[in-house]
Amino acid sequence: MPKLLKILAVIIGSLVLLLAAALVAVLLLVDPNDYKDDIAASVHMATGRELTLAGDLELSVFPWLGLSLGETSLGNAPGFGKQPMARVAAVDIKVKLLPLLARRVEMKTVRLHGLRLNLQRATDGRTNWQDLLAAPKPVEKPTAREAAPAPGLAAIAIGGVELSDARIEWDDRLAGQRVVVDKLTLHTGALAPPTPVDVSLSADVAVDQPALQSHVSLAGRVTADFDAQHFRVDDMELAVEARGATLPFSPLSARLNTTVDAPLTQGQISIDPLQLQIAGLSLNGKVRIAGLDATPMLTGQLAMETFSPRKLAKDLGISLPATTDAAVFTKAAASLQLEADAAHLAVTQLAVTLDDSHFSGSANVRNFEQPALRFDLKLDALNADRYLPPPATPATASAPDAPAPTALPLDMLRALNVDGHVGIGKLTVAKAHLSEIQLGIKAKSGQLRLHPATANLYDGKFSGDIGLDARGATPKLSLEELLSGVQVGPLLKDMLGNDAVLGSADATSKLAAQGVELDGILKTLEGQARVEFKNGAVKGINIGQLLREAYAKLKKLPPPPKTEEQTDFAAIEASVVIDKGVVNNHDLKANAPALRVTGEGKVDLPRQRIDYRLTTTLVESLEGQGGEEAAELKGLPIPIKISGSFDKPQFALDLKPLLEAKVKEELEHQKQKLKKEVDKKLEEEKEKAKQKLEKKLKEKLKGLF
Repeated sequence: MPKLLKILAVIIGSLVLLLAAALVAVLLLVDPNDYKDDIAASVHMATGRELTLAGDLELSVFPWLGLSLGETSLGNAPGFGKQPMARVAAVDIKVKLLPLLARRVEMKTVRLHGLRLNLQRATDGRTNWQDLLAAPKPVEKPTAREAAPAPGLAAIAIGGVELSDARIEWDDRLAGQRVVVDKLTLHTGALAPPTPVDVSLSADVAVDQPALQSHVSLAGRVTADFDAQHFRVDDMELAVEARGATLPFSPLSARLNTTVDAPLTQGQISIDPLQLQIAGLSLNGKVRIAGLDATPMLTGQLAMETFSPRKLAKDLGISLPATTDAAVFTKAAASLQLEADAAHLAVTQLAVTLDDSHFSGSANVRNFEQPALRFDLKLDALNADRYLPPPATPATASAPDAPAPTALPLDMLRALNVDGHVGIGKLTVAKAHLSEIQLGIKAKSGQLRLHPATANLYDGKFSGDIGLDARGATPKLSLEELLSGVQVGPLLKDMLGNDAVLGSADATSKLAAQGVELDGILKTLEGQARVEFKNGAVKGINIGQLLREAYAKLKKLPPPPKTEEQTDFAAIEASVVIDKGVVNNHDLKANAPALRVTGEGKVDLPRQRIDYRLTTTLVESLEGQGGEEAAELKGLPIPIKISGSFDKPQFALDLKPLLEAKVKEELEHQKQKLKKEVDKKLEEEKEKAKQKLEKKLKEKLKGLF
């Protein structure tokens, strides 16, 4: 046995010496540079390209079988210019020799320096690499001996890859775009799948259409199990610094931290956790993509951490519109769950915070080419006035520019396919306070309807049904509204700062119009409406006071003392007919203490003008309105004319014709009375004269007899 071992040792030693001698002979006797022309000719025969080996080729044999190349370039495809398609300054590849005997490949770090890759696409769609991908020419069928499969590799391991100072240019003349990846570096640890390997990459990327420059860096730990088709990237960190006029802001900084797991046999990818920082915003969550082998489906949870929209806008150089309340846009946050595929997107558990308002609900969109939107949203409270522009100052309001007409977005309205609901707990808009708002929104095929539309306001209720038919060339609008029990005074006080009308209001309206701009809509407005006020008052006009002042002036009496400019009413009711934007009324009735008022006239909405006439009749004394008895006016119909513009109405009262008629009537009455008295006196005098004459006659006759 020892003798056998000795023989084996001698044999093995001899083989090692022989191998070493052979390797030394290769290094001493073989110069790889002598084969440059043969290598170039082989490449030309296989590809039709020119291979230029400008640098020296160097071989190393033991313990690493290595090849080092100097400057090397591969020519371009015909029709793509004389610039080489690829060029490299230096390549260093080394394989450990002895493991090859056991069909194991163990390589040192593969180093590639100074790569220049020129990729092009012509205007006809041809690329300068498609000829290299052409199918090889068919060869004769090998014999059974030749067809025997070669023994496969037992294992492969690469010490790593180092790519330095690389540049890749993509010139797409078909799309009119050029992309340059410069200063590209790539470093990896040892590649021995499925053992995890650290990978890092960085590059500068420039795009000319649109102009964009960015720096990209990527790092992570990659696990690739090719047999199980399972890939994973742990602790992945992607950072981007970008500049460009087309970006929403420049420079743009973004950083993504995540772990990506892709078991391809299951047809899915998971990204968990997902952490994205961009422009001071932090987005956290997780995303899963399933069905990669059939119909991909994305599901996930995302949450935007609390941030200040106002600060974000300032940091990005964006000017927010001026707001009445400078404290708005200071706090925002959002979270949601989503599900999406190529045909739909669904958002559930939506929660959005903006300042003091909180939104919640769900929404989904189907068929992205012709979107069908469905949603159910809730809002706890919103003061919309805080977000409106501040009131104009005299300086800014002195010479305002005429606003451009606002037209309805017909194309957008006709494309809408919406069925949704919005509920709002409390809403302040135009200083009016509403609550328990419910709004249904439906739109399809150019028809839009807001119904139900209900709200509580000022101890009363509102309900409405609003429609828009945009199928024709000119859109048609319809409106039905109902108000019940609304306290008008507090409403006007909040909205206008002046409770000019008091009382409980009930109103109904049914209106229609057509047009694309507000002016045109007002000019075509038509329909009917009715309103009734109970236990109210009209401020700014005291009809009793007007009567007293006019009466005193006419009678040349001292003016009566001033009283509150308000006319109280037990009830006011009126109906109107609207034709081409002109509101016509003929049946206004108002009952007030000591007064009865009727009215008729018109209001021109497009021109914002009033032409109205009130007729007031004094049925009792004016004491109920803070005045004294004016008996001469009792029962007389007294006209009050209202005219002028909406913002400056004018009130006119003229008692003179009435009093002149009253005087004429009184004079005629006195004349008739005087005539009667004169006639009566004459009759009395005649009777006295007659009696006196008869007496004298009797006396004379008596004397005769």
